[in-house]
Amino acid sequence: MSDSRWTQTIANIKGELALIENGAHNIGVRSQASQREAEYLKIEFLRYSLEEQRKAGARARGMGLLARDNKKMGISLAITVGGLIFGGLASKNKYVALDSGLSGFEGALQGLGKAAWAVSLAKELIVAPYGALLREVMWVTFESLMKALSELKKEALQGKPMGSLDDIIKGLRQSLRLIRVLIPIRN
Repeated sequence: MSDSRWTQTIANIKGELALIENGAHNIGVRSQASQREAEYLKIEFLRYSLEEQRKAGARARGMGLLARDNKKMGISLAITVGGLIFGGLASKNKYVALDSGLSGFEGALQGLGKAAWAVSLAKELIVAPYGALLREVMWVTFESLMKALSELKKEALQGKPMGSLDDIIKGLRQSLRLIRVLIPIRN
């Protein structure tokens, strides 16, 4: 082989190696971004699950209050019917009207079931109103936990590894950011 062919072959190999190196770098950058996103999604999953538990608890409390108080039942049904009528007039679409009315009813139920909420930091996270807390479990305020989760989301997006969901919960148990709920002794 002549020197010019060797030189050309070496130049071609160098070019291919540069392309491979650039591709590997791009893969590394995308992998890091995916890892940060995965860590963020773990925290977002916890936040969303807790918020849904709180909403379901508020709805259940609201339904319990409605079942005991006929006046509140009438008001809630009036809100639902009003939402259906106004939604139908505004959109001229029966599905939008139905959704509007049911959303109004659900909002009314959650409003009736409004309470101060706490979250247990046991193996399974449980959301409960202050009046239903068990003494055997450590409870923190819902608001302080949401704030701590927001701070963890920022850390996750900056690249801090969070570990498994169990690791995250264990870290929250040890956190000084959370406000503990003291359960009074009942006579």
